[in-house]
Formats: sequence, C-alpha cells, structure tokens
Amino acid sequence: MADIRLHLEQSLLHNITTMPNELATMAVREDAKHGNTTFPIEVYPSVVEDNYPVYYKNHWHQEAEIIFVEKGSLTVNINSQSIVLNADCFYILPCKLAHSLVKSGKSVMWFMVFNPEMIRLAYYDPMLTKILDALQDTSLQIKPISSKKSKYFEEEKRCYNTIRELVYAKNLTERLLVKAKLTELLVYLYQDGVFNHIEVNTSLDQVRAQKFKELISWIQDHHSGPLSIEDAASRMNFSNAYFCRFFKQITHMSFTEFVNDYRLTQACDDIMQGTKAIADIAADHGFDNESYFFRLFKKKYGVTPLKYRKQS
Repeated sequence: MADIRLHLEQSLLHNITTMPNELATMAVREDAKHGNTTFPIEVYPSVVEDNYPVYYKNHWHQEAEIIFVEKGSLTVNINSQSIVLNADCFYILPCKLAHSLVKSGKSVMWFMVFNPEMIRLAYYDPMLTKILDALQDTSLQIKPISSKKSKYFEEEKRCYNTIRELVYAKNLTERLLVKAKLTELLVYLYQDGVFNHIEVNTSLDQVRAQKFKELISWIQDHHSGPLSIEDAASRMNFSNAYFCRFFKQITHMSFTEFVNDYRLTQACDDIMQGTKAIADIAADHGFDNESYFFRLFKKKYGVTPLKYRKQS
C-alpha cells in the first residue's frame, strides 16, 4: 500500500498543492502514464491523514476515471460547477474532461483511470457500446453519484475492490478478470442510472471550453517565450479586459500568475533531473530576470532552487 501511495504522489505531484484556502486550477494535461498499451488501467489510492484539505489543480487526461470516496468528502469542479461527493460513493469522469478536485482532511479515496476501449467487444453489444460512448462524451454530464443508497452499490463496491486488488497483477488470467470486473462494474453503474445524461452546456459554452483548452495547450507549447494578454485574448476573440475577468473566473488565477506557475512547474522538473545552471533553466522556461525567478520559486516551493535540487 505504501509503495502504491508513493507512486500516486510522484505521478501527480505537478497537479497538487497543499496550501489551504487557495484553489489554483490549471487545465493541464496529466502526463502520468496509466498502465500500458496492452493493459491501460491503474488504481491510485489517496489518503489525507491531517485536517487540511488537498487541492488538485485543473487537469485532464485521455482516459476515463471512476472515483470511489471511501472516507471523508471530495469536491469535483467541472465547468464552474461544483459537485460534493460524500463517503461512500462512486463518481465517473469521462475521457478528456477538464476537472479540479478538493479533498477534505482525514479522507480516503481511490482513483481508477482506464482506457474504455480495453473492454470493447469484437462483436457489437448495444448496451456496452452505449456505456463506452458515454465515457468519451465530454459535452454531456453523467449523473454524478452512485451511493450506498443505490440499489447495486454493494455489487459495484465488490467489483471495484477486486479490480483494486488485481490491477497490478502480471498474470494474464488475473488481467482478464480485471477486464471482466470492470465491465460488470460499469453495467451495475448503468443499472443504477449513473449514465443518464443531462445537457449542461450551451453550444456557446462548448465552443468557449474548446477554445480555452486550445489556449492552455498554446501556453504550454510556448511558455519558454514571451506570452502576452493581448495575444491570449485574441485567441479567445475577447477584449483584453473581458479576457482577464474570464480567465480569472475559470482558473482562479490571473493570466500572469497562471503562466508563471506553469513555467515554475516545468523549471522545477529540470532542476530535479539535472545539473544545468539554474540561470539557464530559468531562461529556458521564459524567465528573463533571474532574481524574479528566484523570488517566485521560493514563494511557491518555500526554498531556493539550489536548495530544492539538493533536497530532491
């Protein structure tokens, strides 16, 4: 258990901040690999032992996700909407859906991330096809919760626990059992009405959401060079003033804060992984002023870049 938990914290480190009273969301793609091409599924535990909440910045991944809240509560933020999940319950996130999370203190939860195509049958099955198609549709919101009050909750929990126990097995028989239990779990969730869809976005909202996702990708691809509010606003077809309000509402950060935070995250990886001069790393990630970089880095991580390298 400890080894798996450590793997979780390492793989999601760039998406986590543990600063109370600050929800700094970033719609970044999560780069952690979930399983492999032949068995694309992993289950991550997450345990918060103290009273402070933990914040996962806004992120998305190619795979679908089934969250099980075992203890405490979890708030899921999607498109400016917040859904509070209290133990015991399941919640499904479709593929590529940008979301942020706030975990309560003293909580235990599990995150199952998987590629739905791993269980698609060679012969057409209408129910399974409907479920798998729903898992890849970000324009529709899945009814949030299957809780202990739901008819099939105990069966769902049994399936989930079996997957959790066998997901890291190398034995092909056990891997096949994981696929079977995943299919069974999704069928039970379907019977509990979890896949009843409700339209939540207007066409304009969907266009803006797509443009915003493209904007974030543009920032990530060009973070090492100059980035201006004017250029970003023009990509959204907004005025500068409206763009600043819109961006702050979505990310809870100003455009400059967002860009600097992403640059610091990328610079941090380089600092940990090599011996390259700190000044060169700062320049590589868009910081022309070394002292400004040092000041921002210490504010975010609590230590200087050199000390951070020695500690890592």
